[in-house]
Amino acid sequence: MPITTLAHLSELLQRLPVGQSRAIPYSVYQVLFPPGEPDEGARVLAFRFAGERGCVIENQPRALQVVFTKKTSHPVAPREKAS
Repeated sequence: MPITTLAHLSELLQRLPVGQSRAIPYSVYQVLFPPGEPDEGARVLAFRFAGERGCVIENQPRALQVVFTKKTSHPVAPREKAS
């Protein structure tokens, strides 16, 4: 089943065993983190999203994909926005 929402990606990443990876093509990354690669804002959002789910991300431009790898089962808590 294709990933079409952040909620779906979040669920997949939370169930991912430590050390395992999940790749998403740039076309999906663009939908989830607009406007997609190589936008710095999209990269920041994706990095934060990954960290909050215990993952790191790796951009693979030659393969036109972004890989999420589970590093811990204890994800980083989201930071609150300053008022």
